[in-house]
Amino acid sequence: MPSTKQNGKQRKNSAGTGFGNSKSSQKSNSKFDDLIKEYKGKSISKTDLRLEVFMILDEAGVGKGSNVKEGNYYFFEYDPKFKSILKEWDQYPLIKVVEKKKNILGANLHYISPKQRLYVLNSNKIPNETLHYYIPRQRETNFYELTEADAIVLSQLPLDKFHRNR
Repeated sequence: MPSTKQNGKQRKNSAGTGFGNSKSSQKSNSKFDDLIKEYKGKSISKTDLRLEVFMILDEAGVGKGSNVKEGNYYFFEYDPKFKSILKEWDQYPLIKVVEKKKNILGANLHYISPKQRLYVLNSNKIPNETLHYYIPRQRETNFYELTEADAIVLSQLPLDKFHRNR
């Protein structure tokens, strides 16, 4: 896995913050490099950013339906079956598949801070708070398979949308 160590020189308050000087982002080519360049320093809503990401993924043809593999990264839209009893849930998970049986056990990186996400991507140490089960038929989009470079970039973007039951 490419290194994603931070060197302390990352820029703040612009699109793509947190990975601007990462060793891996400079050497790897992500499908999202042009998106980051286009919006760097500009304002874009989370909704519009998500739409742009899904358009790029659609154009790249990386949607795999429900055929996911352990160890790979995926981004998708999700509508949980038991959302009324869940304390909170993320409508747009960015996961690393830990286990695939009937349901998918995934480490959703959105449950931790962007800095912690880079650590997880580097170390493969998965915090328990990121682990969630996903029922494949409850997805609203295909499972979009990501390269490691794409996962690094997307892990730093505000793509999550949490719903909380009070």
